[in-house]
Amino acid sequence: MTQKTLDKNSIQGIIEEMQRLYLKDHRPWIVGFSGGKDSTCVAQVVFHMLMELPHEKRNKVVHIISSNTLVESPLIDRRIGNSLSNMEKAAAEMNLPIIVKRLRPILDDTFWVNLIGRGYPSPNRWFRWCTDRLKIRPATRYILEQVKQNGEVIVLLGARKSESATRAQTLGKYEIPDFKLRRHTSIPGAFVYTPIEELNLMNVFAYLLQVPSPWGDNNRDLLTFYGKADGECPSVIDTTTSPCGRSRFGCWVCTVAVRDRAIEGLIEDGETWLKPLLEFRNWIKQIRDDPSSREEIRRSERRKKIISKRLGRDFKPEEHRGHKVLGPFTLETRHEILRRLLQTQQAVKERGLRLITVEELKAIETLWMYDEDDPCSMMNILRLSNYGELQETPVITRRLENEVYLQEICEQCKVPVQLIERLLTIEEDFSTLSKKRDVYSRLERVIEEHIYSEIRVRW
Repeated sequence: MTQKTLDKNSIQGIIEEMQRLYLKDHRPWIVGFSGGKDSTCVAQVVFHMLMELPHEKRNKVVHIISSNTLVESPLIDRRIGNSLSNMEKAAAEMNLPIIVKRLRPILDDTFWVNLIGRGYPSPNRWFRWCTDRLKIRPATRYILEQVKQNGEVIVLLGARKSESATRAQTLGKYEIPDFKLRRHTSIPGAFVYTPIEELNLMNVFAYLLQVPSPWGDNNRDLLTFYGKADGECPSVIDTTTSPCGRSRFGCWVCTVAVRDRAIEGLIEDGETWLKPLLEFRNWIKQIRDDPSSREEIRRSERRKKIISKRLGRDFKPEEHRGHKVLGPFTLETRHEILRRLLQTQQAVKERGLRLITVEELKAIETLWMYDEDDPCSMMNILRLSNYGELQETPVITRRLENEVYLQEICEQCKVPVQLIERLLTIEEDFSTLSKKRDVYSRLERVIEEHIYSEIRVRW
């Protein structure tokens, strides 16, 4: 990459503009940080802006937030974590009003809970369900909380007009003449500020390479990551942001792009331990469009099919662009995905990686119960996988202790054991998956699914 001399006047102009906006009011700032070049540039300029202000004029807090999807590329995850830690330490040492937060999705929204638990098909260009759950929602919750406390906030992003014609057009919309602010498209009380929008790629790299990081990072490392990369995953706060499937700053399970050139490039650079992750990613992409791995129809159509058959009417499955729309992954496929994921985790255990958490396993087990799974499925998979944290899964431990007793009670009362197991699992594990007040509706749903299952069997 050709290096260009830093235009100090341009950067200084941005810092001065920032200072005027910062001192104008008491609306807190929220800086989106993804670890890529543009968000790093914005965060660094913000640091320098605050450092140039007298202590008495640092009159409001700047929040630096970063979304941890829990499935980030391991090397990038480590880099971002180190950067955020260094930022926090540097801000404290320099007495800067900066709060650093790493956000994460709630349990109900994590990648594995939806892919393995609910059976959502691997994301693609037309069904990119992951971005909203893993990135937009955590950031939105944080921004809304700050709006609630302060009335209004200003969100700083590293978007640039030279990235694409579409980005330039987007940045030109809804602009408020004073200080280039734009109203956020979906969060009331939030305004978006893009301080480096006029810079080009060479400007950004020149700044990062010639001006040392205030928090001590080596910005030249970014060149290593961008040497073979096709782009980066920006900070995402709404649905207008482009997908980042080809990026070195994306998720290791991303199946939006045809190939994961990010991990492929890292493996070529010598990180061969990433091969099991790449193989797993390629496999879940491959099975996505395999009819044998998917239910014939969506969950929302199951009841329609039963009612149509009961009334003697023809049932026509949903179609998209002339093709039949498949349902979620089958339970058998979800079992196999979990088995392979645990095998992958075993293959990289020396790196200290945890690919799936105990909490996610508990949530997945509960969701499998909704789909009338065998209550012992999770326990058997963990046993065969030699999962080292089996005893940390209370639902499974409880079943081992009470299995015989429950069998006797159900036989006496002539109640299906599997139905009671499902209800007990939901009651015990529900607080980790959703709001407690919804437990009754969830229990009713399981009973209803059982009744419909009995009807299907009789027909």
